[in-house]
Amino acid sequence: MRVKLKNCDQYIFTTSIKTRITDLNYGGHLGNEMMLIFAQQARVDWLNSLGYGELTLAGKGIIMVDAAVLYKSEAHAGDDLTVKVAIDDLTSIGFDLYYKISNRETNREVARVKTGILCFDYTEKKIASIPQEVLHKIKALIQ
Repeated sequence: MRVKLKNCDQYIFTTSIKTRITDLNYGGHLGNEMMLIFAQQARVDWLNSLGYGELTLAGKGIIMVDAAVLYKSEAHAGDDLTVKVAIDDLTSIGFDLYYKISNRETNREVARVKTGILCFDYTEKKIASIPQEVLHKIKALIQ
């Protein structure tokens, strides 16, 4: 049975990534692991746009607890990709991020990715509540 990801209507952030020759696999197209790397880059870019980082989320950090990838079409070296980010299932301790990765020139969808993100206290080594200032910023984006 194939993995299914929900379609998102509201994207809260968009970034661009240019594929490199080192991103390719033996088949001459983008390696499958690159989709999670591109999702992480988009997540970092999004957090930076809010004034945070993966380890600097108003005194806490984040940790990825699950991931799913749907491959839609090939990408090659030199392709300009657009990564759109959506957020869903926001709780007091985490959320899901959905990423739509497309070829900017052709608008052809390359992949969809979902990552489950939890707030994490790296000092205490345990799940933490999302800081209120971060929750306010996220809620403002999804209203």
